[in-house]
Amino acid sequence: MSKHLNPLQKEFLIHKYKSGSSKMADFCAVNDVSITAFKKWCRQYEEGGLAGLARADAELKDVFPEGADKSEEALKREILRLRIELERLKKNYTVRKNESGQTEYVRLSPKNTK
Repeated sequence: MSKHLNPLQKEFLIHKYKSGSSKMADFCAVNDVSITAFKKWCRQYEEGGLAGLARADAELKDVFPEGADKSEEALKREILRLRIELERLKKNYTVRKNESGQTEYVRLSPKNTK
């Protein structure tokens, strides 16, 4: 029915389903996933989190890079850090240290005055 999804894609679909209010059958049809497979993913995710989804995937040994902190709190901090960096990049800023060693944000190109 659908192409093979990695554990991160499966986790994204599970969170998307839980945050919405649609029926599972409708959600699975829209996302081209079978209902039985989606129920299995939900069960695996509840039992073992992201690692539980990766457990059944023979091609993908470990989702996380070696030495990465796998705790939920560490993952939340990393997501927040990446969101801040993304917003900074959208606004065309870079981070650098000045002569006194303090961090400052510098615009990469001058603001358009038109």
